[in-house]
Amino acid sequence: MDSFTIRQARPEDAPALGDLLTQLGYPTDAAEIPARLEKVHARPGTTVLVAEHHGRTVGVVTVHLFAAMHSNEPAAWLTALVVDESMRGKGVGTALVEHAEQWAIKHGAPNLALTSALRRKEAHEFYKRRDYEHTGVRLVKTLSPDGSPSNSASASELSPNNQQD
Repeated sequence: MDSFTIRQARPEDAPALGDLLTQLGYPTDAAEIPARLEKVHARPGTTVLVAEHHGRTVGVVTVHLFAAMHSNEPAAWLTALVVDESMRGKGVGTALVEHAEQWAIKHGAPNLALTSALRRKEAHEFYKRRDYEHTGVRLVKTLSPDGSPSNSASASELSPNNQQD
């Protein structure tokens, strides 16, 4: 494997980042990426790192820090990791995760957490081989802007005679 460089993402990475996010299962228009990067970089405690190989962006990882009530130290979350399909198995993902871990340590986080969809079995094994432990469950609710029930209980299930609380 030829070497690759890990660096901060830049707006000119937009076409590659759009492709990578699409490979991850989040179809993304490259034109949206510069504004997303600007929003991410405007928030303290957030980084987006890319792996570059021969001038081509071939992987990305995002990490976020936030203060928590249950700890004096910040919590660090890895929220996206994807390596181009043509570069998988060549150490790019490992390098991105190691850089994310070092970034979290540098910023005072005692650990780095992540969530991964149940269907991503290969990703789970990737993380386990890097000493990540399965410690919990992720639950998600899609929120409706108008406040109406979405993928949760139906209106009839929430009637006064059948309260969920």
